[in-house]
Amino acid sequence: MTLPTERTLTTRSGLVRIESLDAVRSIALLGIIILNYHGYLNRSRAIGANEPNFFVRIMDAWNGVLAPSPVIFVIVSGIGCALLSSANFDRVVLVRRGLFLFTIGSMFEWVWNGTILPYFGVYFLLAAIIGSWSRRNIALVAVFCTLSAAVLSHWVFVRNRAGHSTAWLSPALPDSPRNVIFRYFIDYTHPVLPWFTFFCLGLIIGRSLPWFMANRLRLLGALVPGAAAVYTLSTVVRRSTDGAWQHVTSTDPFERGVLATVGVAMSAVIVIIVVSRLAEVFASSSIVDILVRAGRTTLTLYVMHGLTYNLVVNRLHWVKPAGLDVAVGLAALVWIFLLAFGAWWNRFIGTGPIERAMRRFAG
Repeated sequence: MTLPTERTLTTRSGLVRIESLDAVRSIALLGIIILNYHGYLNRSRAIGANEPNFFVRIMDAWNGVLAPSPVIFVIVSGIGCALLSSANFDRVVLVRRGLFLFTIGSMFEWVWNGTILPYFGVYFLLAAIIGSWSRRNIALVAVFCTLSAAVLSHWVFVRNRAGHSTAWLSPALPDSPRNVIFRYFIDYTHPVLPWFTFFCLGLIIGRSLPWFMANRLRLLGALVPGAAAVYTLSTVVRRSTDGAWQHVTSTDPFERGVLATVGVAMSAVIVIIVVSRLAEVFASSSIVDILVRAGRTTLTLYVMHGLTYNLVVNRLHWVKPAGLDVAVGLAALVWIFLLAFGAWWNRFIGTGPIERAMRRFAG
């Protein structure tokens, strides 16, 4: 696969690794760390919708400007899965990687509630089923996930408004077959409905990667006004109506609406395009080299960010809740440390330890 004007790396398995996408992972990691640290440290104060401070509002841990960060990770993972599939589609590899991520993620859940890792395991298991499908059929799966999530969410809204409990859809633990399905497909932090939409988008981009890379800047001409239209529509409708329309046009990711899914998907792709292009333009920069090298170990670094928080906040009590500035400062320091560690590890040792364990287990 030849990618126009793009630096690539051929791995030992013969797969093409896109260096600019590794840089995208490192940038997205910063957004994820800020979101997580802000949300965990400040809890209810991390929801900035009613705050008078504009900066606090836009840094809302769930619905602010950094909300696309985990979506970027999912899309880029879908792209990587597509590259793996195009080289030599092997359902067994995807299944084993999915099982590995689900197991590691379930263990990490004990330390970091709400982690996306077990959901990644589910995404890979589903990718083993649809990975060889046509782009059209994968797009239909994405549409199904988006619409199903929106319909189900609205049904829950209507039922709750009528005084009927839907708590059974939100089990505290995945402790039965039914609760496992609810937990990972329709509820909690990153359920298949609608989050697998983003993975499908990554699969589609990965299948068309040479075209995507060659037309990135042209795509911005459609994506930027498209995303602006989505959020403008949501704002206008929600300010002029109430009740059901407030829910239908919400861009809150936890309300799983169509506008929420489409808007954050567009925003994530915009970031991927901009960062990947900048990483290409400044490919010789030492900063980009650090971002690229650290980006190859982001699975390890993601786990480390949770362990670091648990150490400095919950065990050593060096940091206590004190507002957005403390959360952002801690996140920035940890991100810089993780980038340095990841770049050093990749340069002198190679594959990250968790990445290495996954490849030994799954190929």
